Amino acid sequence: MTSNATKKPTVAVIGTGFTGICAAIKVKQELGIDAELFEIAKDVGGTWEANTYPGLECDIPSHVYSFSFEPNPNWTRHFSPQAEIHTYLRNIAKKYDLYKNTRFETEMIRAEWNEKENNWLLEWRNVSNHQEIGSGSFDFVFAGLGPFRVPKYPQGVPIDNFDGPVVHTARWDHSIDFTNKKVAVIGSGATAVQLIPALRKLTHHLYSYQRTPAWVIKRNQFNYSRITKFLFRWVPLYMWVYRLYLFFRVDLSYIKIGYYNTWIGRFLRNLTAKSMASRLQRVGRSDLIPKLIPDFPLGCKRITKSEVYLEALAEKNVTLIRSGIKSIQGRTLVDNDGNEAEVDVLVLATGYDVQQFTGNFDVYGRNNTRLVEQWMKYAPRTYKTVAMHGFPNLFLAMGPSAGLTHHSAVVMIEIQIDYAIKCMKHLGRNGLAAIEPKAAAQEAFITKLQKSFDGTAFKGGCSSIFLDQNNEIFGIWSGTVCSFWRELRKPNYNDFLLYKKN
Repeated sequence: MTSNATKKPTVAVIGTGFTGICAAIKVKQELGIDAELFEIAKDVGGTWEANTYPGLECDIPSHVYSFSFEPNPNWTRHFSPQAEIHTYLRNIAKKYDLYKNTRFETEMIRAEWNEKENNWLLEWRNVSNHQEIGSGSFDFVFAGLGPFRVPKYPQGVPIDNFDGPVVHTARWDHSIDFTNKKVAVIGSGATAVQLIPALRKLTHHLYSYQRTPAWVIKRNQFNYSRITKFLFRWVPLYMWVYRLYLFFRVDLSYIKIGYYNTWIGRFLRNLTAKSMASRLQRVGRSDLIPKLIPDFPLGCKRITKSEVYLEALAEKNVTLIRSGIKSIQGRTLVDNDGNEAEVDVLVLATGYDVQQFTGNFDVYGRNNTRLVEQWMKYAPRTYKTVAMHGFPNLFLAMGPSAGLTHHSAVVMIEIQIDYAIKCMKHLGRNGLAAIEPKAAAQEAFITKLQKSFDGTAFKGGCSSIFLDQNNEIFGIWSGTVCSFWRELRKPNYNDFLLYKKN
């Protein structure tokens, strides 16, 4: 990092999704450090390796849901399917030779800050053999765990009583045969919107249990022609301009969220409601309109995109049930209205436990402060979404306050990793060992962020996976991606505690 350094710092990267891959590449390019990567799965990919349920596609345009330093001229569709995104990440990992530095099927179980040595002691284990344990010390840790890794199970639903196969979309079981089966799907978020149209085609009958409907707009999916892909490949400027156009077009869609209670926000909500009603009328199911058009603001929850979901719910072999499940007896589901449905398979499309995304990973910072206890007590708090008071040299990406409901997470990740790299360079230039945000700076950032949610659809009154136990918004960024870039463009080192080398 510096000309007088005798030893390069060591870096651990946890996870090999977009965050882990980006972090490993950037610390090598910017700092000349070969990071050691840890991956719980058998291959790289993160979310796009773990999630494989039918119908899974990205709802952000492919050309912005990719690294700016690794544009892909070969995207086949405007919105890419899971397999294509996974292949993209695998190819990048191969290109930058990340496989050789990755411990696969390895679960990180503990991290403890060593104040005497100013480094992290990490402990991990083999996912198949928990007796096979390893450990090591690292100067810096990048936690790319991802918010979409720990399945969330429906509260109050006695799923253990179900006498048949139960599968969560986050842990899809491809051995289950859905052909001509009666299937119940619990959930109505983005996952269910993608899953139901694909699963319906296989089943004899599908029951969709949803307590809250979703706002649904058309994706306008299309395939890229061979000529277009040819131009993307051989005229890079053309692809760069196209990506820039998509970036700003998608970022402008924040208007629906940030200005939902203005005349333009109300206009867009009414327009979306009319579009949904028109689609249901077109397939002869006007009776579903009051059940499927939400009563909360557009953007309060993630706006889902599908041109086939509403139409799938209107099919003869689909029954929409807005009443929650009261009990399960054998293979019979009884809803709160007393209606019964006998099914063969129970599918949980109930999302992820964002607040508990650390899973089995236990993190102890300065003064033996346990991260999970702190987050459960006070809600997840970070400084600039990247660092945390009490946890030096630990950098996050796509953790608390960094999620988006309208734009590409990949762009956010690049901004966050760039911020962390700048902090590491500052330490190197000044002969310092560790960096940690001050408590006051972190609290000021959180206070400012929470205030910025006022007047946005996020506070429109709906329940959300981004709300903590105190109904405080913790999981998402309040504004546009451009505003996020401005916030993280240049670190203010007066906001940090800087530790000298021992």
